[in-house]
Amino acid sequence: MTMDATALPSELLVTPQPLVGFCGLDTARVSVHKAVWEAFSGSLQRKAADRAAVQYKLLPPNYEFPVAKPKRASYEWYHPKGILKRNWMLKHLHVLPSVVVLFQDMEWNDLQWTEKQVQCAAIVQALKNALQERNTRLCLVLLQRAAPLPPGEDLLAAERAASLTNACGITSKMLFILPHTEHLTGYALRLESAFLDMAQSYYALMSKRIRNHRDQLTAAHTSLKIRHQFKLGFVAEMRQDFSTGQKHYFQAYANLDEIRINDGNCLEIKTLAGFLNYKICRLMFKLKTPRDAINQFIIHVDKYKSRVGFKDLAFEHHAWLSTQHSVFAELFCEAIKNGLPALQTQHPGIYYHKAAEFVMKRRDAALEAYAAMQASSEATPTPIQNPLSLYTEFFGIRAVKTGDLVAEQQANMQLCDQERSYNHSAGIIALLSQAMAQFKIYKCLRFRKKLAIDMAEEYLKSGDHAKALTLYSLMLPDYRQEKWATIFTDVLLKTLRCALLSGSVADYIACSLEALSLRHQSEQSERILILENLWQVFQGVPPMPKTQLTPEAQTLWTSALSNVKSPIQIDLDKVNDVVEMCATFERVQLNNDDLLQLQLIVRVLTDVPLRIRSFHVILADAGNPQNSYKLEALKYFCFPTLTQLRGQKQPDDEQLENQPQEPKNFEKNMRLEPGSYYQLFCSTEAQQFHENTQLRIVRLEAHMGTDQVAALLTCSSNYSRHLFRHHTRSRDLDDNVTINPVCYIAPTFHLDTQTNLGHGHDNGLTDGKEVVATKMLVNEYFPVVTTVSNPYNVYLQNVGVHISIPVGLRNSVFLTTDISPGRQKLHSQIQIDVGELSAHGSNTATFYIFSLTEAEIKLAQRLSYTLDVDRGPGGGSSNARVSTAPNSSESTPDHEVKSVIPSVAAISPVQIEYLDETRLRKSREDTLTVRCYGDFKFTARFYTMDRKPLNQVYRGENFLLRANTEVVAVDDVEILDSFFICDHNLVQSNYSFKQKKYTNKYSAGEQLESVIVLRTNATLRDWTTARDLDHRGKLEGKAVTSKFIRTVPKPSSEEPLAPTPPAGISAYMSKSLVTKIPTTMTIINSNSAVSNALQVANAGVMSNSMQSDDVNVAEEAINTQEGIKTTRLIYNKALEAVQGTGHCRGFIKGIYTLEGNPSAVPIFGVFCIRWRRANCKEENESKFVIRGLDIVEPPLNIYCTIEEKMFVKMPMAFKVVLKNPTTHVLHLIANLSISKTDNFICSGHKQLDISIMAYEEKELVYNLYPLQVGWQELPVLSLEYNTKADPQKKDSQNALLDELVQRALPKRVFVLPPLKQQNK
Repeated sequence: MTMDATALPSELLVTPQPLVGFCGLDTARVSVHKAVWEAFSGSLQRKAADRAAVQYKLLPPNYEFPVAKPKRASYEWYHPKGILKRNWMLKHLHVLPSVVVLFQDMEWNDLQWTEKQVQCAAIVQALKNALQERNTRLCLVLLQRAAPLPPGEDLLAAERAASLTNACGITSKMLFILPHTEHLTGYALRLESAFLDMAQSYYALMSKRIRNHRDQLTAAHTSLKIRHQFKLGFVAEMRQDFSTGQKHYFQAYANLDEIRINDGNCLEIKTLAGFLNYKICRLMFKLKTPRDAINQFIIHVDKYKSRVGFKDLAFEHHAWLSTQHSVFAELFCEAIKNGLPALQTQHPGIYYHKAAEFVMKRRDAALEAYAAMQASSEATPTPIQNPLSLYTEFFGIRAVKTGDLVAEQQANMQLCDQERSYNHSAGIIALLSQAMAQFKIYKCLRFRKKLAIDMAEEYLKSGDHAKALTLYSLMLPDYRQEKWATIFTDVLLKTLRCALLSGSVADYIACSLEALSLRHQSEQSERILILENLWQVFQGVPPMPKTQLTPEAQTLWTSALSNVKSPIQIDLDKVNDVVEMCATFERVQLNNDDLLQLQLIVRVLTDVPLRIRSFHVILADAGNPQNSYKLEALKYFCFPTLTQLRGQKQPDDEQLENQPQEPKNFEKNMRLEPGSYYQLFCSTEAQQFHENTQLRIVRLEAHMGTDQVAALLTCSSNYSRHLFRHHTRSRDLDDNVTINPVCYIAPTFHLDTQTNLGHGHDNGLTDGKEVVATKMLVNEYFPVVTTVSNPYNVYLQNVGVHISIPVGLRNSVFLTTDISPGRQKLHSQIQIDVGELSAHGSNTATFYIFSLTEAEIKLAQRLSYTLDVDRGPGGGSSNARVSTAPNSSESTPDHEVKSVIPSVAAISPVQIEYLDETRLRKSREDTLTVRCYGDFKFTARFYTMDRKPLNQVYRGENFLLRANTEVVAVDDVEILDSFFICDHNLVQSNYSFKQKKYTNKYSAGEQLESVIVLRTNATLRDWTTARDLDHRGKLEGKAVTSKFIRTVPKPSSEEPLAPTPPAGISAYMSKSLVTKIPTTMTIINSNSAVSNALQVANAGVMSNSMQSDDVNVAEEAINTQEGIKTTRLIYNKALEAVQGTGHCRGFIKGIYTLEGNPSAVPIFGVFCIRWRRANCKEENESKFVIRGLDIVEPPLNIYCTIEEKMFVKMPMAFKVVLKNPTTHVLHLIANLSISKTDNFICSGHKQLDISIMAYEEKELVYNLYPLQVGWQELPVLSLEYNTKADPQKKDSQNALLDELVQRALPKRVFVLPPLKQQNK
C-alpha cells in the first residue's frame, strides 16, 4: 500500500529544531569527550525546561555533507516534476547542520602548541571545503582543564588565541573555551545559547534566499510557489517563529486551489494538502486557537472528500481520509494534554471514530476493486519487490509514464494486490479502542456502547470469536436494561453466534434461554430450533450437526462439553421474560409447633414448552444465618388461567362446589406448557427453625437439563410490581395472590404479669373494699407490686424481674426494695429473683420508686426465666424435605441473609438465648409508666430587719429569711413538722426555734410561711468548711472527734460507702435537735471521697441570689467504669446528713441539684418539711436547698435590743450596740432626735461623741417612757463620722452609716394599754 495515502511521514510529524553538528569528539575512547557530548545531548539535560530547542548530531571524522545544487539563473523555462521532494525535510532535519562545531583538546600553555595549531587549521580548512557553497556556520571550541582567567589578565592566552584565529581563518567570535570542570553543565548552557544564535542567523539567511527565488517566479509556476511557501513555513518553524510559519503554510494551502485536479495529479494534491493542513492545525493548536483548527480541518475534509481519483483506487482515497482524521485526533489529544478543554460535542473520540469508519469503507472498496480485478482476465499483476518503486522522488507522484494506460492499469492492479495484505480489522479495532477511551472520558456512555458493539463485530469478522463474545457479553446487560428490543435482539443473536463459534457452553445456554423470550423479534419456528439445539447441549452433543460446523468449532465443542462444570447458574432477574416464579408463605406468623407451608407459582412466558427437573425454595433463618435451607416442591396444581388460581384461593365455603382434586406429584423433567399457572407446594416443620426468628425467602431455583449438563435458573424472592397495571384483575399476579415473603416464628413466653401501683397493695389489707390507686409524689417511696404467674404446664426456673430507669432520669429517679428504718440502698436498676414457678403458679415482687423531680417515668421491665428443652445441636429432628445446603449458602448474597436479622426485634420483644444444648433463657421487655407529681412548691427570699428586700449581706448583720411553701400535691397530705438547718457559718436567733403548729390535712393550693432570723459571722473569703475546722482543731491540739466536729473518714475500698456517724455527734444532735429534726431525712451520698470533694467545692466564692432554687438535696454517685451498677446510700435521719457544729447548724455532707449549671452562690442551708399522706403511716421528707447572697465586710455592726412587749406609761430600755469590725479606731457622733414629743419621754445622751477601738463595741442605752397606745414612731438615732477627730473621713461616707442604721434599727413599735394590775 502507498505510504503517501496511509500515513504522514515521520519528518512531518516532529517539531522542527535547528540541527547543530559536533565533530572532533571521540566519545567511545575519551571520557572527557563523552561527558561533553552528554552535557549537550543527554536525555536528562534535554528535558529541562530552561534548555533551548536544539537538535545535536555527532558527525564522524569523514562525514560527507550534501552537495549544493548549482544556482539557477532563471525559472522561465523550468517545469518541475513535482511539488515537494521526499528528502528535503529529512536533509534539513537530520543531514545538513546549520552550525558545525569543531572540538579540540588544546591548552594555552601546551608545549606542543604549534603542532596542534597547524593540525587544527588543517581540519578547519577541510570543513570549509566540504561546506563550500553552503551558509553553514563554523566555530571552534577548545577543551581545557582549567577555567579561563578574566579578560586582560592572561596575556599568553590572548596571544595564542589571536594566532589560532589567524591560522584557521576565523574570527574571534567563532572561538570558544569549554573547561571540563565540575561546572561543565553551566558552561554547556552558555555555549548552547551561542550555537542557537548562529543557527538562527543561518536559517534567517536561508529564508532570505528562498524569498529571492520566489520573487523570480511567474504565474505559470504555481507548483514552485507552493514549494517555496512550504519551505518558508518549515524554516520559520525551525526558527520558532510559529505565527510566520502558519502564514506561509496557509498561503501554500491557498495556492493549491490554483491547480486543476484530475486523476493524474489528485494523489499529489491531496498528499500536499494533507501535509499543509496538518501543519496549519498543529500551529493553530499551539497558538491557542482551537476553534480555528477545527474549522480548518472541517473545511479541508469537505473540500477533498469528493476527490476520489482513479475509481479502481477508491480504497486509497478512503485511506487518505482515515489518515487525516486519525492524525487530527492525535493533535487534538496533544492539545488537551497541554490544557485545552474539550466538550462532549467536540473531542478527539469523534475523529477517531470517523477514521475507523473510513477504514471500513477502505476495506469495502478494496474488496470491490479486487473482485473487479479478478473479473477482468486481461492482465495479471506482477509481484512488487519494493513498494517504494511505484513512486518517484516527489510526494504523491507515481513512477508511471503519463498517458500510458496499460502501465497505469498495471500499477493499479499492483496496488490492489498490495492492499490485500493489509489487516483492516486490526486498524479498525485500534481506532475504535482509542475512540472508546475518549468517549468514556467525556461521559458519552451510550455512544461508547455502540463503539463496543462495532469492535465486537470487527473481532467477529477477523475470526477472534472469544474477544467478540467478551465484548458482546459486557454490552448485553446495558441494552437489556434499556429495553431496546431491536438492538438487543441483534446483539443477543450475535452473542449466541460467538458462543457457538467459540465453544462456550455457559454463554450458549444463557443466550439460548434468553432468546426464547417473546420480547425478541423472531418467529416461533426459530425459537423451536433454538430450544432443540439447547437440549442437544444438555445431552452432551454439539448444538449443530457436524456438517454445519467447522472442524475447529467441532473440536472446541467436544473439549468444552467434556470439561463443563454443571450446573450452570443463570440469573432470571437479568433474563427477559422466560420463566416467572413467585413464592409466598401461606401464613405470616407461625407457632413453634405448626407446619410451615410455602407456595411457588410458576408461569412460562414464552410460546414454547419447557421441561424443568425440579423447583427449590431457599430460606434464610435469622437465628442461624450462616446456613440456608432448601425446600423442594413435591406437589403441584395446574391452572389454565389466573382467574381459576384466584378461585382456588377463596375461602372453603365458597369453593366447595369446585373443589380441586388432590395435588399431583411433581415428576422429573415435567413439561410446563406456555401460559399456564403452576402452583407448587413446599412444607416442613416449624421446629426446624429457632423461635423468635424471621424466615425470609432468599431466592428461587429451577433445575433444567440432564445429569450431564444442566442449568440452574435462579431468581430473587423480591416480587416487583408492574409499573402499568391492567384494568382487569385477571392479568396481574399480585392482584390475585397474596404474596408473603416473610414468615415469623413466634416464640412462646410462659409468664404473665399484673402490676398494681400505689399504696394499699403492698400489705394486702383491702378489707374487702376496692382499692383506689394513689398517684406518685416527689420525695416519697412509691410502692409497685408485680404479680408474676405461669399459666402453662411447664416448670420454670430462675424467674426474675429486672427493672431499670431510663438513662435520662438516672440522676433523679431511683429504685429500691427495702424501706426499713435502717440504712437503705437506692439503685438505677434492680433485679428481683422470684425463684421457681411450677405449672399454674404465681408469686409477687415488690419494689419502690423514689423520684426527686416531676416527670413521666417509663421503667423498663424485663422478665426472664430458664427452661429445659430437648433440642439437638442441629436444631431438632431433621425432616426429609429440609436440609442444609452449603452450596446454596455460598451462592446466596450476604446482604440478603443478614438483612433478616435487624427486623426481628421490631416483631416481638421476646429474646431467646441458648445456654447449652438442653437449656435456654427467654426474656421479654415491657414498659411500665408512672407519672410523678410534685409535693411542694418552695420559695425563699431575704429581707433586712426593717423588711426591705436584701441584695447583699454584711458580716455580723441580722437579716430575715422568709420561706413560703405551697402545697401542690394531688392528694391530701399531713405536714408533721418543718425546720431549717443552716450552714456552720450562719447562726439562727432564738426566735427561729419556736415550734410552728400545723393542722392535720393540707390540700393543693394551700400556702404556709416561716420567718427565720439569721446572722453570718464570716464573709465569702473567710467561709469555713469542715476541712478548715478539722485542720484548725489539729493545730490547737484538740480532739477531732468532738461533739461539734465530725471526722471525715479516708476513702478506702474496704470501708463501707457511707459510714455511720460517730457516737459523740449522734448524742449531741439527739439532745439539741431531738424535737426539731425528723427521722426520715433523705440525703443521697455515694462515698466519703465524693462527700469530701463536695464539701470543698461548697466553700468557694459564689454569686448573688435573691431567691433560692427549688431543688432537692441529693448527690449522684460517681462511677468512672462503664457497665458497673451504681449504688447510692441513704441517710434516713437528718442528724446523719449534717455534720453538726451547733444548734441547728453544721456542715451539709453533700449537695446534688438537678439544675444543668449549678450556681456559684453559697448555700445558707436546707429547709426540711416532714410530711405523710393523709391516713397513711409512712413519713416522707422534702428538702429544699436555699442558696444565699454575697457577704461583704461592713464598716460598722449595729444591733438593737428592745423589749418584746411595751405598755403605756411604763419605762422601757432601748439599747443600741455599736461594734467596730475593723482594725482601726472609729470616731462617731450619735444623735437621738424625737420628732413627736407627745409619743415618748426619753432620757439619755441625745448627742454623744463616741470612740470605738478595733474589734470593740459600745452600748448606747436610752430609757423610753411611752405616752400613747398603738403604733408609735420610735426616736430616730443617726450616726456620722467625727471628721475633726478623724480627718480621713469625709461627709460623703456618712451615707453608708445612715443605710446601716436604717437597716438595723426599728422604726416604730406597738404600745399596749396598761396592765390591769397597774390600772387598779
